[in-house]
Amino acid sequence: MKTFLNSKPCLAPIPSPFSGEEAGGGEVKKTKHNFSEKIPPLSFTTYHNAKLLLSAEYLVLNGAKALAVPLRFGQRLQIDENESGFISWQSIAHNGSEWFRGKYNTTDFSILEGSNSDIAIHPQRLMKAARILNPAFCAGSSGCHVISTLNYPLLWGLGSSSTLIAAVAVWAGIDPFKLHFEVSSGSGYDIACAISKGPLIYSLKDKIPHFEPVPFSPSFADKIFFIYQGIKQDSAEGIKKYRKRNTEPENNLIDAASQLTDRMLISVTLDEFEKVISEHEILISMLLDAPSIRETLFNDLPGEVKSLGAWGGDFCMLTWREDPALLSTYLKSKGLETWFSFNDIVL
Repeated sequence: MKTFLNSKPCLAPIPSPFSGEEAGGGEVKKTKHNFSEKIPPLSFTTYHNAKLLLSAEYLVLNGAKALAVPLRFGQRLQIDENESGFISWQSIAHNGSEWFRGKYNTTDFSILEGSNSDIAIHPQRLMKAARILNPAFCAGSSGCHVISTLNYPLLWGLGSSSTLIAAVAVWAGIDPFKLHFEVSSGSGYDIACAISKGPLIYSLKDKIPHFEPVPFSPSFADKIFFIYQGIKQDSAEGIKKYRKRNTEPENNLIDAASQLTDRMLISVTLDEFEKVISEHEILISMLLDAPSIRETLFNDLPGEVKSLGAWGGDFCMLTWREDPALLSTYLKSKGLETWFSFNDIVL
């Protein structure tokens, strides 16, 4: 697999429809975010950011404060009205290849055709949920062509679902968080990243999402790297297993995760940041009763390493003080070839 260090998104990012406070974060209320009450013209394009969750994985579901970052990767959704009498859907990969094609009824979004029956269900589910939230969505439509395009490999697990949810919400003229909670059991931090311009603090209180932009560009950012482990992790399945094991985590664990988030955010030195990473891994390892990634893969790492998101796959974050060329050699010895520096991909 190619090393994507210093790589750039394959698509020129299209400005998000959210601007000012709408893209900047804050408590999710219409007075703050002013999510559109009107469906936009049926021919339009929207773009939303991919994400990484740096702290409080799992416990963010229970109200812990989490630090998350939107990325320079994302997904574009293009809608073009036509007179076809149906909704045609085309999903394009980062390399320009088509990985899904389908057709849907404009009245009830029933599947007319689909190149993959399992994948066809996902757009249908989003459109049906959007119709519940806004009965005017696609009502009386004469047809349209939808093209969703990722500018990074789908298997990286950086938010293909959340960016699509945010995009469909714009299409339907609804609050993206409401659509998210209609179709997902996740915390919603990824939706906040999809519509934000930079790092943010996120929490879920009484099932209401709260988020605010924060400055997070540490002086040691050039020592922070994100490594793709080559294993696609199912976030929904990870959440299901976590909730089955931890029906009601103790408040001290939730508080501990929030405090680690605060400490991560204000770390002045790399030593402080690494201490937070180490303590965080111990906390989540204890919560899941699972070995940390240092124990399973990076026991000889001279820095610190932390799993990101659902444990066991996708990306991890590590610190490296030496020449990045030496990091490349180190990672290749473990069969890992896709990695980025913090400044490569964090908005």
